[in-house]
Amino acid sequence: MIPMPRARTIGVTVVAALVLLSGATLGFAATDAGTIQENETENETADNETADNETETETATVTFENQTSNGTAVAVNNTTLPEGGFAVIHAAAPADGNENETVTNLSAEYEPGAVLGNSTFLDSGEHENVSVELNESLEESQVLIAMAHQDTNDNETYEFPEADDPYTSDDEPVIDDAMITLEEEMNETSE
Repeated sequence: MIPMPRARTIGVTVVAALVLLSGATLGFAATDAGTIQENETENETADNETADNETETETATVTFENQTSNGTAVAVNNTTLPEGGFAVIHAAAPADGNENETVTNLSAEYEPGAVLGNSTFLDSGEHENVSVELNESLEESQVLIAMAHQDTNDNETYEFPEADDPYTSDDEPVIDDAMITLEEEMNETSE
């Protein structure tokens, strides 16, 4: 029984020596594996950021600000169309479904109504101050909605609803609204 402690000391010394020798090798292997894993994670992050940036640049946008108009045309301040298309002006239809009512208040609930006019074909990319001629002159100041539409049949002619559906984001059309004040009404209020 006395030899046991001695064997244990020798065994511990041998194991300690093996651990030290193999531990250094394992330490380097762990460091190398960690470095590889970090590099893979960094590459995945970079790939995801690139994909996110591509997704962001592939999303259509439209900015339509309150403005004064002579009633025959309006300006869409900014639109981004990833694959080209059209800036389209829709009437604001009351959410209660009364199509004959004109929406004159931005705080009212409404949704896109009839198409009132569209731009000429716009190439893919960002466009500023896009003038849109209206099919009929506005009779009164009102809320209008600008919507980004695709050119789904690639003929550079706006043909909604047969073709040229709206760009969507989260399954909703890409839109912005604005109060369009007629110049003659502005002149009447300033007199």
